Amino acid sequence: MFDLLPFKRRSEVPNVFSEMDDMVKKMWFDFPFHNLGEDVNLAWTPRLDVSETDTTLEVVADLPGMDKKDINVSLDGDLLTIKGEKKEVKEKKDKHYHSIERRSGSFYRAVRLPAEVENDKIEAAFKDGVLTLTLPKSKEAAKKVAQIEIK
Repeated sequence: MFDLLPFKRRSEVPNVFSEMDDMVKKMWFDFPFHNLGEDVNLAWTPRLDVSETDTTLEVVADLPGMDKKDINVSLDGDLLTIKGEKKEVKEKKDKHYHSIERRSGSFYRAVRLPAEVENDKIEAAFKDGVLTLTLPKSKEAAKKVAQIEIK
C-alpha cells in the first residue's frame, strides 16, 4: 500500500502534528518570548467577572496586592472603566531571585455594560484584593425586558 506514496518507508511520512507542535513551541519559547519576565516588561490585566440579576449588574475584579487608593473607577454612559497602578516591589539586594513572576505597573480595563444603571446608586467595595461593584439597573432598563407569549 505504501508503494503508491512517494516515500520509501512508513517512518519517512511527515508527522504534521509534530511539525505544528514544533512551530508553536518556537513561536512561544524562542526569542523574544523565552523568559518573558526577564526579556519584556509586560503590563498586567486584572480578571473580571460581570454578572446580572433582574435589578443589578455586578462587576468583580481581582486586584491582588493593591491598595484602594491606587484604583480609579469611572462610568461614562455605558462604559465602565477600571484603572490603576500596582506598585513595584523593590527587590532586596541581599536576596538571590530564581524567578520573578509577579507583575506590577499600570492597568486599564473598560467594559461596556449590558444595561443602563443608576449612576448615583453605584456601590464599590474593596476587600482582600477583590473589587466588587454593584450597579443598580435603572427603572427604564428594567422596563425594557418584556415577556413575549408564545402562541
